Amino acid sequence: MIFIFGLVFFQLMMMATADCSPKLDNAVVEDLFAMLVKYKGEFRNYRKWRDIPAFTASLSASQTINANDVVKFDKVWTNNGNHYNAKTGIFQAAREGLYHVSATVMSTQGKTVHVRIWQNENKTVGLYPGTGFSEATANMVLHLKKGDKVTVKGGGGHTALFGNSEHYSMFSAYLIA
Repeated sequence: MIFIFGLVFFQLMMMATADCSPKLDNAVVEDLFAMLVKYKGEFRNYRKWRDIPAFTASLSASQTINANDVVKFDKVWTNNGNHYNAKTGIFQAAREGLYHVSATVMSTQGKTVHVRIWQNENKTVGLYPGTGFSEATANMVLHLKKGDKVTVKGGGGHTALFGNSEHYSMFSAYLIA
């Protein structure tokens, strides 16, 4: 893509120098150069978003979890950098920074569920929706170091986590700064 832009730039320079004054030549070349620099900068920014650690995953089936069991959100919607592992339910920070972390859980019919978001071996916030098809959501910003792990684990006693093809229970995180 950059090669094609460079080729067009060269052809425009040649056309501009064929029948223009030197002052106009310089103005045209400067404008074309400014466009190239701007385009290249946008291309770099376009590539950067792909490097931002980010994921969203949801449950496609209900789960019964025990205290401290990691919830394995199996339907992965986005996984930039592959830092979320659906088999283990663990998101691992690719680099140090501030991460937005979110979890939503729904209890199954007639049951309750209690989960917590964990950073490594430290409990953060808990989610405890009401009985039967009730939801709870937590959004937080965590300072993570490279290699830190974030999970959603059972909080104990209340084990009925709802999931189906509507994907009511979700877990996500992304680097914000």
